[in-house]
Amino acid sequence: MPKIKKSVNDENQCPNKMAGNNKYKSGFKFDMKRILKERQAEDEFLKKHADLDKEMKVVDDLFQEEVKNTIKHDDSFPLVLPKVGFVIFDRSKCNINFEDKFSTTGLYSQQLLLMSIEKSEFEANIIFNNLINSNWSPVFEDVQLILSNWGADLDSLTNSKLLKCQIKDSEKIKRHNFELAMNFLTYNILKNNKKLSDDELLTLAQYTVKISFDHHFGQMINIIKKLFSACIETAIQENDDTSIIIFAQELYSQYDSKLLKMIVDLFLPLEGNTMKKIYTYLTFKLYKSLLEKTNNISPFPSSIKEWFVQDYVTKDFFNKKPKRLLYRLIRLLEHVVIVFDLYTDEKKLNEMYDFLHCVVKPTGLSDSLKLVNILDQWRLRLFRLHVNRQNVLF
Repeated sequence: MPKIKKSVNDENQCPNKMAGNNKYKSGFKFDMKRILKERQAEDEFLKKHADLDKEMKVVDDLFQEEVKNTIKHDDSFPLVLPKVGFVIFDRSKCNINFEDKFSTTGLYSQQLLLMSIEKSEFEANIIFNNLINSNWSPVFEDVQLILSNWGADLDSLTNSKLLKCQIKDSEKIKRHNFELAMNFLTYNILKNNKKLSDDELLTLAQYTVKISFDHHFGQMINIIKKLFSACIETAIQENDDTSIIIFAQELYSQYDSKLLKMIVDLFLPLEGNTMKKIYTYLTFKLYKSLLEKTNNISPFPSSIKEWFVQDYVTKDFFNKKPKRLLYRLIRLLEHVVIVFDLYTDEKKLNEMYDFLHCVVKPTGLSDSLKLVNILDQWRLRLFRLHVNRQNVLF
């Protein structure tokens, strides 16, 4: 009987599962020639790249030299300032008396004023570098000239009744104009060359607070914050409690309704001991005011124990008050807990968490969920610290 040849594609044939494993796999081959060739190509590339870097540095040095040459001048001849953007100085915007002739303010004063309105960021940076290299420092009138030329109402920047910053031309001022002008002022204040008196520095600090509320300039809060901190730290010594309280109380009186926003925007994160003491005064005074404990004349907390709400009031206290009060209190404690490290007293903080959690839930605040989330963040951080301490013990 003839044998039937099995078809290769016979569907009834059981596949050999081990067939795939019988294929020979070649081992790794160490090809020295290929490796040396790749390394040689890489060395040639790096060498060409290094030569290119040197050429670029030469070009950059020549460019920087050309930039410097564009702003060199002979002091015996007046600097001719092109009229760009704004009129170089519009006296119709001023609400204070300046010198009759602007040229008396000096050549560098004119450059500073031009920098504050120059539309070209490149040209403005050239002027900025020239002013930095000149070792010249502006006086307070130079600051007022810039603000006035921007259309600022200087009375509105210091008048406590006018919370809104009145800079009429703020939309026309480019971001680089504002940043370069503020950075140059900050740089000179930090040099502490006493060109500005302490009173002038504190007035400038008041200007920056008002400017921070402006919808246009307020977007550049980090620039404003640096200038504000430089003014405070230079004008007030950290051990001068009298000056600290006077200035802080003025801020408290002016910005009561916007105090929380101002504190977060301009003080946090804290830099400098004077800034920390002013922050402590403002937050503690607001805290006592919210809890109606104003009979305590102490301007500063003596310890972290004075920050725990449950030691001052009961839950019924918040039921009798507007819901906004509880909201402001928790938003205040949101950063106070971190800044003053209330986590060091785990037991008291845990009690405060439970106390506030019970108060928040039944209030029906539209943003009560947000406040509960803040409290939950405290609890989570407290738990992590507790776990970390337990791990150290074991």
